[in-house]
Amino acid sequence: MALTKNSMSYPALYCPFPTRLNPLAVQADAHTAQWVKTFNLITSDAVMDHYRQQKFTWMVARMFPNADLEALCIAADLNTLLFVLDDQYDVATADTEAVRNKANFEMFLEQVRRILVLHERKTLPQHGPALAAISNFWERICRRSTPAWQQRFAESMKRAFVANLWRIELVKQNRMPAVEEYMQFRQEFGGANFFADLVEIMEGIQLPEEMRWHSTVQTLITLCSDTICYANDLFSYKKELEQGDEMNLVMLLKNHEGLPLEDAVFKATQIHDGKVKEFIQLAAHLPAFGDAANRELLRFVNALATMMRGNIDWSRMDTARYRMA
Repeated sequence: MALTKNSMSYPALYCPFPTRLNPLAVQADAHTAQWVKTFNLITSDAVMDHYRQQKFTWMVARMFPNADLEALCIAADLNTLLFVLDDQYDVATADTEAVRNKANFEMFLEQVRRILVLHERKTLPQHGPALAAISNFWERICRRSTPAWQQRFAESMKRAFVANLWRIELVKQNRMPAVEEYMQFRQEFGGANFFADLVEIMEGIQLPEEMRWHSTVQTLITLCSDTICYANDLFSYKKELEQGDEMNLVMLLKNHEGLPLEDAVFKATQIHDGKVKEFIQLAAHLPAFGDAANRELLRFVNALATMMRGNIDWSRMDTARYRMA
């Protein structure tokens, strides 16, 4: 069902995949609430209540419905941490201005690189909440992954950091990017690129490296990541407008193409839906690697589809973040 141009409600995005939810969501959420407190990521009970209403655990529970409890807890911890850090960036105050400073951010990223690449351990007393939490996440997921996967995830995180440096530089210059430039970086500064890496660990999928790097598989990953980010832009643009943030596909289309807001929402919806249709068409013509390998590849493609559907279902049905649930 498409959004009509006269509608200012949230769009009915095209994503014809089944709704799923990991039955361990409540248990994982209880763990993550305690994990956040342990690392002092949130120190106020009121802020903690606010975050729990946003149900970040349910996002990964919908994206990874087959993950076991330990894996789901790892994903929920990472997801909550990323939202906390993103909110610190988006809301500039005297306490959080350092997060938006490029030099400080580059120093932080170097410490993260040392965690992911050199496996340096960071502790709460010595290095603070964020680095200690990232270090803990990395220790736990490394026990469930191969060195090849770890190298790939670290590279995905690096690309995400580079994209966020680009974002910081834009804010510093008080410049809005062109639509094409924004679309080039969107999945990376939004973190969707490394969430696609998590699929294999969360769902227990074993793809040979040559299959993972096949052009068709890479295109499917890109399409999945893009649609997740564009859906997020469509669900969040009203909230971001209230915060004075126009770094959003809807607002960039509106401003650069001179569109009324309703038409910008309509066009962003068409972009999202077109990517989903392209994903479906490409998934119907997968390369042949042999029966056993292709069974794993089909599991992987179905898991990407579940991620796309899960993000939409979480935005509509679970979280208070976009004021729809």
